[in-house]
Amino acid sequence: MLGRVNTLHTSKLPLEGCVVCAERDERALSTLMLADGTRVVVCGSHDLMYRRSGQLAQTIAELRIITRDRRERAPRRDPGDELGERLVAAFAPARRAGNDRRR
Repeated sequence: MLGRVNTLHTSKLPLEGCVVCAERDERALSTLMLADGTRVVVCGSHDLMYRRSGQLAQTIAELRIITRDRRERAPRRDPGDELGERLVAAFAPARRAGNDRRR
């Protein structure tokens, strides 16, 4: 069978959800095994991030470190990139201050 993934039915596991982000939607949950053999529930995103990392977590705390959000919060364009600044200004929604309301 192509595309078949070995999974454990999450209905047999506690319903706390993903041990990283607490996602509870069972359709998005999977399981993975830590280095000591413990099975933990994770969401599909964190399962994918963990598997792609190539690392082996010993504990849930290590799993959380491995799968932490690595996206940069700062703009990635070079300083002085006028075209980039214009594109962001043209396509990003205008930001409102806390006291501004839509009309």
